[in-house]
Amino acid sequence: MKILFIAPQPFFRVRGTPINVRNVLRVLGEAGHEVDLLCYPWGEDLDIPGVTIHRSPRLPGMREPKIGISLSKFPLDFLMFFHALGLCWKNRYDLIHAVEEAAFFGVWLSRIFRCRLIYDVDSSISDQLRDSRSILFRPLASLAERFEKSAIRRSAFVLTVCGSLTERVKQLVPDAKTIQIEDAPLQSSFQEDAEAAAKLRDELGLGADPVVVYTGNLESYQGVDLLLRAVNIARRQKPDIRCVIVGGEPGEIERMKKVADSLDLAKACVFAGKRPMEEMSSFMTLATVLASPRTKGTNTALKIYTYMQSGKPIVATRLATHTQVLDDSSAVLVLPQPDDFAAGIVRALKEPLLADVLGREAKARVASQFSQSSFRHRVRTAYQDLSDK
Repeated sequence: MKILFIAPQPFFRVRGTPINVRNVLRVLGEAGHEVDLLCYPWGEDLDIPGVTIHRSPRLPGMREPKIGISLSKFPLDFLMFFHALGLCWKNRYDLIHAVEEAAFFGVWLSRIFRCRLIYDVDSSISDQLRDSRSILFRPLASLAERFEKSAIRRSAFVLTVCGSLTERVKQLVPDAKTIQIEDAPLQSSFQEDAEAAAKLRDELGLGADPVVVYTGNLESYQGVDLLLRAVNIARRQKPDIRCVIVGGEPGEIERMKKVADSLDLAKACVFAGKRPMEEMSSFMTLATVLASPRTKGTNTALKIYTYMQSGKPIVATRLATHTQVLDDSSAVLVLPQPDDFAAGIVRALKEPLLADVLGREAKARVASQFSQSSFRHRVRTAYQDLSDK
């Protein structure tokens, strides 16, 4: 099939949705589909067989938008619509695969050019607006919900990445056809890299101390400040605990460093900054415990599958974002409070037999339910069903 794949994000970037987009594009290219990707004007160029990357225009002085809802996305999406219109007029696609809010104008393109639409729901835009701290965005939630309903009804199927989003789609349109395909780990299998991990320990000055590792962005919903407060409490029982934070923009890192300094964690907490995906196995190898202190949201982050695949014990908040794939047999689940998270960290460190059992169960679960091969098969099957109709 000839496909227009619209992803209103910088591409490529090492973070959840762009990684998922890359993974889907690879599967579509391997399956022989001809794909045009339309994305924002920022990002790294990737060579994906069968895929041509088109970047939408931007206004002078416009900067790359931050993760989540932001004012800059409105003009960017407006410009993206006209670029998509031109591509549709020129190429006459069989299918439009629209990610998140791109489905709002993807509906009109699919009607004008009489092609099918897939609405790729990586998050609920209406929920993001409703939960926004900005009073400018909250009144738009009802309008976004109407757009979501329209896109769901018009779609050949709605693609979701977790159970909570499937439930949300069904709540909006009960008879919607949904296909749930969870994210997959970064690698087909996890390979420990002891040598690289030892070099990282030296580079970061960690010595032989037990290390709690967090990877991801430093947005407030991720709960990194909660993690820092938990580490401060946990060190009262285990003074040798170190914490490594991987990811974040420079401004976010500086803000979190101030939190760490206020907790007297300057020497105990290391901010490694953004690192390439190729180094993630090294960070997983050096980790004694992997932490996911998220405090908001329901969709499961892609990193959780990589955490699970490593076989290391995971301490995570007992929220839907985690409990859709983790339970008490595969992770230490705690309330999103510093005291509880601290207790979870100490438990994972002081009970090595428990930590080993939890890690093994999480790793087995990824292999049986959320592997890369399973992801590829499910994407191929979903698209094959459309091709056969």
